[in-house]
Amino acid sequence: MLVDLNRGLEPPALLDLSRVAELRGCTETRDGGALRLGAGTTYTDVLERHADTLPGLAAAARTVASRQVRNRATLAGALVLGDPSSDALAALGAAVAAVEVAGPHGIRHIPAEAFVTGPGTCDLGAEELVTALIVPKADGPTAYAKAGARNAMARAVCGVAIELHPLARTVTACVVGAAPTAIRPRTAEALVADAWDDLDDRVLRRFGELVAEAVDPLPDARGSAAYRRHIAGVLATRVLDRVWDAR
Repeated sequence: MLVDLNRGLEPPALLDLSRVAELRGCTETRDGGALRLGAGTTYTDVLERHADTLPGLAAAARTVASRQVRNRATLAGALVLGDPSSDALAALGAAVAAVEVAGPHGIRHIPAEAFVTGPGTCDLGAEELVTALIVPKADGPTAYAKAGARNAMARAVCGVAIELHPLARTVTACVVGAAPTAIRPRTAEALVADAWDDLDDRVLRRFGELVAEAVDPLPDARGSAAYRRHIAGVLATRVLDRVWDAR
């Protein structure tokens, strides 16, 4: 909203939903395997209340802007903004989270990685409202890494989030900033599952190569398509190595 206001794009009206109690707070899902975060959940809420249960989301939240922004900015707001380089989008995609949307025709649940449909657009109807995020609890090591113009206060040129699931012997990953939408590199994920008992440096490198092949970068002032593809592969290799060592 502030980005648009600073550009002189003033809407005819602004509605503040921050005091709507039903859009705040956190509850467990019925099976206890996930948390339902109200759409008003801020980055600071995640860091102070849910870092142990949702470490991947907390890792991404720590990289977002300044403390003042994290105190006000919400996860749902980051998604509705339609930013395909969103740190939260990467973590939610790797967690296989869902976006809960309510409207005149009922409630929909949309996979987080599919919610942003392009730069500045999302899967939200004119009469719909994001009401919550359904985020599975981490069941193994998680990590997030991004590349940007500087170490802090910068949008990701590319970001990679990975969650390891030791009991299922699988990995889930999500890449942002390297395509018009978030990318789940499923071929790379399948490689790790197949090589679970023999995951060595060769597999790590191949994982990064498959991630680089899966992305479809758009060049801009922050990086060329070739640079983004290269960074996606490098980050993917490093993040997988990190979670594998922590298993």
